[in-house]
Formats: sequence, C-alpha cells, structure tokens
Amino acid sequence: MRFRQHLLRTLLAVACAVTLPVTAAFAAGTIQVTVDNLNVRSGPSTQDQVVTTLPIKTVLPVISEKGDWIHVRLPNGKTGWVANWLVTKSGTSTKPAPQSGAQSTAPQVESTTDNVNVRSGPGQNYSVVQKINPGKKYTVTQRSGEWVQIQLSASAKGWVAGWLVTEHNAGKPAGQPSTTPDGGNPPAAPAHSGGSAGAGQAGSQGNSLTLEYNPYIYPSPDFSLPAIGQLHSGYTITVTKKQNGWIQFPYDGIQAWIPEEGTTQPGTGQANAGSGAANQNQQPPDVQPPANNGSTNTQQPAKQTATVQTDGLNLRAESSTASAVLGTLKAGSTLTVLEKKEDWYRVQTPDGKIGWVAGWLVTVQQPVMPAPPGPHVTVLNPDTNVRSGPGTNHPILKQIQPGEKYSIIKREGDWFELKFTDGSTGFVAGWLVSATGTPAVVKTNALVGKVIVVDPGHGGNDNGATGSSFSTLEKTVNLQVALLLRNKLEAAGAKVIMTRSDDRKLTLQQRVDVAIQNNADIFVSIHHNTHPNSTTNGTIIFHYNKGNSSKLASLVQAEVVKATSYKDLQSRFGNYYVLRENPVTSILAEIGFLSNYNEELRLRSEKQQDLAAEGLFNGILQYFSSQSVQEG
Repeated sequence: MRFRQHLLRTLLAVACAVTLPVTAAFAAGTIQVTVDNLNVRSGPSTQDQVVTTLPIKTVLPVISEKGDWIHVRLPNGKTGWVANWLVTKSGTSTKPAPQSGAQSTAPQVESTTDNVNVRSGPGQNYSVVQKINPGKKYTVTQRSGEWVQIQLSASAKGWVAGWLVTEHNAGKPAGQPSTTPDGGNPPAAPAHSGGSAGAGQAGSQGNSLTLEYNPYIYPSPDFSLPAIGQLHSGYTITVTKKQNGWIQFPYDGIQAWIPEEGTTQPGTGQANAGSGAANQNQQPPDVQPPANNGSTNTQQPAKQTATVQTDGLNLRAESSTASAVLGTLKAGSTLTVLEKKEDWYRVQTPDGKIGWVAGWLVTVQQPVMPAPPGPHVTVLNPDTNVRSGPGTNHPILKQIQPGEKYSIIKREGDWFELKFTDGSTGFVAGWLVSATGTPAVVKTNALVGKVIVVDPGHGGNDNGATGSSFSTLEKTVNLQVALLLRNKLEAAGAKVIMTRSDDRKLTLQQRVDVAIQNNADIFVSIHHNTHPNSTTNGTIIFHYNKGNSSKLASLVQAEVVKATSYKDLQSRFGNYYVLRENPVTSILAEIGFLSNYNEELRLRSEKQQDLAAEGLFNGILQYFSSQSVQEG
C-alpha cells in the first residue's frame, strides 16, 4: 500500500512538471547569499527551525520556490529554505510569470515603514504571523475598523494596522496614498531610480551596487537613529529601494538603509565620506590620520527618542496621572525626548504636540553617535577636559561630554591629540576615553599576569535566546562581545582563556573546569537576555557568592551601564550553575534583552558590542585595581 502511494505521488509530480511552467515545478539556476550568517530553515517561514547559517556570497543551486522562500541544496548535500529577499538570483527566474489577464482591480496596500507586523486577527492582541516591508503591494481582502486584511500568498492572509500602510486604490496612480497615518511616521516617499539612469545601471533598484565609501547602516532612513553597523569600500549590496538620498538593502535579516554618497546629515553639513575615506583601521596610532576629514563627526548632540509601547498612551499636560490629557498616542509612535522628571518624560510628538508621558510605558533609545573613520576616541565621563598640551599642567581649552567621538591625530605618552569639527585641536588624557583603532591607555598594571576566563554562553546547536524582531541568535552576539573583551584584556597584560572562540557547544561543567584547571583569578560568562514582556530592557550582572564575586558584579554593572547607556537593572544574586559550582570569583553578564525591539537593534551593532566590552573591561580593571590597593 505504501509503495502504491509513493508511486502515485511520483506520477503526480511528473504530471505537474509537464503541465505547469518549468519555473513553478523546478526553479533552475542558482542563488548567491547577500548577507552574512544567513539563516537556512527547515521550512519556508521564519517560524521553522534554523538548521544552519551561511556566510555571505555562498552560491547554492535552487530546487524550488514557495511564496517568498527558495528551496536550496546545501554544500553538505542536505536541503533547506532561505528568504528570497536575502539572496540574489542567477540563471532561470524562480518566480512564475504572472498569467495574462489576471490583473486585479481590488485595492492594494503597501507598508510605509520597515518590518510592519502582520497579525492573525484585526488587533494588537493577535499573534504576529509575518512582517512586511515597503516596496511590495498586497491585495486587500477585508476590513475591520482600522485594520486591513491582506493576501500574503495563494494560501495565506493576515491583518495589518491601517495607519502603517498606504492604500493604492484601483484606477489610482501608484504611490498616491488614500490615507495618512495618524500619529506615526509619514508615508515613505516613492522609490526613485535616479532620473536618467538606465535599467541596468549599478545602484538602480533591484541591482547590485559596489560601494566606494564607508557608510553607516541605519534601521530606517533617519540620521537621528543609532547606527547598527558599517559597510566599507568595495562591499557589494543589492539595492531594494532608493528614497530621498537613502539606499535600502537586505542586511543581516532586515531591510536596512545607508545614506547615498554625498548625502548631508540635516543640521550638520556633514556629507557621507567619499572614496578618499578608505578604511584606515591598520594605521599606526602615532601617524597623521587620513587627509580627508570631511566625514569627521560633528559631535552635535543626537536627539534622544522614545517609542510608545502601548496603544492609547496618554499625553499629559504635567508629569502626573492627575493632570489633563492632551491626546493619546499609538503603539510604535516615535517621540523626541525633551527632558526627564523622575519617572516621566517631556516629549514632542511627530505632529508637534508637547506633553508628558509615563516612563514605564515607553522605551527610551539612548543616542549613539556615528564614529569617524580611522582611530578615534569615545568620551566616557561628563565634562572631560581638553587641554592645550599633553599634561595636566597645560591650560584647559574646553570640555567634552560622554558619547562624543573624535578622530585621533597622534599620541604623546598617555595623551591623545584630537581634531574637532571646527578645525581646532586639543589633548585629552587617554585614561579618560575609550580608544578604537589604537591601543588603550591603561594607568595601572593591575591586570598584568592575571588569568581571566571569558565564557561566551551557549554555542553549537544551543542557540540560546533568539531575538523577537530580527531573529538574532544569542550564541552569536555572546561570542562577538567576548572576543572584543579578550582583545581589551590582553592589551592590558592579562592572560585570557576562552571557553570557546568559535561556534561549538560545551557543557556547563566543562566551562567551570576551564576556570578550575587554569587556576583563574576570575570567570566572566557573557549572555544576552529575553523576557515575555517585550518592553523589558536593561543590563543585569549576576553573582552567586558574596564577597569578591558580589564586588566584581557591582563594579562591572556600573561600568557597562555607563559605557552603553542601557537601563540599570542592578547587579544581583543569580543561581546559575557556572556561578554556583565555580570556586573561582565569578559573574554572569546579561548585557541586554533580545526580546526588546530597540535593544535587539543595538545589541546587533558592532559599536554597541564594543561599548559593552569596554564596560566589562573597565569594571574588571576597577576590581583588580581595588584588590591591588587592598593587598598593598
């Protein structure tokens, strides 16, 4: 019986292959991966299990296609599914051609912002089934209040909030919205192709673009948001859309944005660096930085923003629940923070209203300034003095503030000479700033000879937590921060032993054994958190034993919060195996929450990972410095 069923299925498949278009039955050709660490899944959806990841530029043969997913054959002979918006195709197209005469007259909608949630029902209490992005239109099948049901594929439908999409009615010119989002971001401008650019010109929508500059990557086309990464000259991207001086492209599982070369940041006059600002990371610290300083950070203070976490949030006249309500705000609205008063924030809404909102109902995004190219410093402390020469005996020229970043001209002893946006220069003490692209200045030998075990949590087939918005794997970001921390510790003279330096799985006891067998001075386990409540965010450093472990946790907690501006959730007791069963002074760091949209974005950023490692390093340094004082 089973043989007959198998034979019938085989015959049916052969019949389909004959009667259906070739591209629907077997999508010949290959695809090339356009992002690093692309998830390969067991089925054609983000709900299916991740079976492996692939590096950028991997080329794979195509087996078939289902909706927005492509079935591919992997290098090991197995198969899996990849998202078609994260690869480029060659050979025969994998999408069946539309049938003639099938043009729909029903209204269509297009999302006005990235990663709009599509839900199983008409309300925010329904589960998210998919996310959609600008650039693709969906047919409207039904409406319910402010919610719109759309056709996702031949067999799937879902609901989107009407204020997050633009409607294209039948017979209406494409791009003409029928409604305006209320309280959210304005609809995205239609993509443009660059005027006279030919269809095959590099950089046009849907084509490849090889960069000749070093742009920062943003989650939306908005300079006020923190950058989530950086691309370098020579890197090739696939252009999804062009809009108002910005380029959209697939990046690490999301649709990200970079400014076009020459695009000026509003209010700063700062243009995106051209090809003359090539990567200078290998430049010695005592050599003049690149001559092209046109992209040097202007250090204008970035605006702090807050994201509304609940629908119908009250905007009040004063910082009290007893004050008058000026209006209500939708979940997801982005507000500009003007000031803070206890647990309340005074904010400005997208339509210009000013009032107060409860701090426990919003997520505040700390501004992260883009770094200049080449060696630079990040200011750590308020009112850091800039002097006319390399020493405290020289006059103070001005003061700079935490988070500001400046290019290094040269190093004299333990002092850095910096270049400012007005063309002036000055010296700052190296031990008061975090240096990137050049060795840090350490004013103590407290770490010399210390044995420190750094433990990146999870690994191998143990992914740890998975980010709610961008499917970030905890094991990956754990290792990224751990490797940055190792570099900083070794530069200060410590002997660093990694429990893992690649993607492998270890038992908890094996991790503890590394500390015991190497007679470690301290053990630092690095993790990232998750929580059922997506509004929860912040840093927690755990300890099990009191005394030195508790002290180390407290110092590291303070320094990580100071370096990253993540919310301070306080160091605390944690009953974790690697702490409880470990005789070595031990802490477990939960850097941030992958279940929080804004925090997951920041945790993926190379710059934020470096700041987290810097905070861990500073806390460890303070701990050993204090131990040295006690021993003395």
